[in-house]
Amino acid sequence: GSVYYLYIDGFGGDQCDYSWTPKAGIAITPPDDTCGNAKEIFCGDLDTSNNILASNIDAPAECSGLTPDVGVWYKFIGDGSTVTISTDNIETNYDTQLFLYSGDCDNLNCLDNDDNSGAGETSEIEFTADDGTDYYIYVGGDNSSANPIGQFGLSVSCVSCLAEPGN
Repeated sequence: GSVYYLYIDGFGGDQCDYSWTPKAGIAITPPDDTCGNAKEIFCGDLDTSNNILASNIDAPAECSGLTPDVGVWYKFIGDGSTVTISTDNIETNYDTQLFLYSGDCDNLNCLDNDDNSGAGETSEIEFTADDGTDYYIYVGGDNSSANPIGQFGLSVSCVSCLAEPGN
């Protein structure tokens, strides 16, 4: 019921056309903004989140030639299956990048990254997860894109081979 007033001013006296569309909700820094607060994700999950107010204070270093931009962290514990992590779904509305690491937050080992293997500007990585290994997933934006910040859906699909011995 409160009324709020916003004053938008050009930088250094600049004048230009500007439009702003207010959105409902509360904007906060995502809780999984740092590796130590990585959100655990499991086979079959689709988690909807965003990097809109991520601080980039805990973005990982360059990984296989790709430098991460503003993003959030997830943790996945390997179960021996073939795993696909992906932002290729209707929940994603910006140019994503995915980074996959093993180890712990103080000693991350770059395993893989992806920029746009999914449909449009979405990303996808497939890997075989070692049983009991901690994997860290960083979902960021492509800072070379005109659209590096937004909402995404991160899905985790797992395929296990449960063959009996001798078969």
